[in-house]
Amino acid sequence: MIINDIRSGFKKKVSDEIELITEDIGRFVVQTPFVFNDGDHLKIVLKQDEKKNWFLTDEGHTFIHLSYEEIDLETKTRQGIIDRTLVTYNITNKEGELVILLQDNNFGDALYYFIQGLLHISDVTYLRREMV
Repeated sequence: MIINDIRSGFKKKVSDEIELITEDIGRFVVQTPFVFNDGDHLKIVLKQDEKKNWFLTDEGHTFIHLSYEEIDLETKTRQGIIDRTLVTYNITNKEGELVILLQDNNFGDALYYFIQGLLHISDVTYLRREMV
């Protein structure tokens, strides 16, 4: 089954601590040991679209999480960091929802890049004036 292959790829490439929790048909919560700098866990969901393609999404959680810290993501510097991160890790921003497609059975690679991208984007919190 494809889910077992995906789970195996996630564990092999990223961490044995990765778990997939079934929520619905074609929807799984991906539990990881990775957290934002405030200790909240990354929100990652594995979904299947209408064309039966699998993808990972944060369902908009990363930008919502940053908004709690009242950070203006529209500044030139922060927007540049976010845009470069999206390109570097092959992540798509769909109106605030970050998404990466699982392709060519590279499931573990996709999760690894997605986690790295989310963490890199969250690092813009360090650009606050009082932190600089």
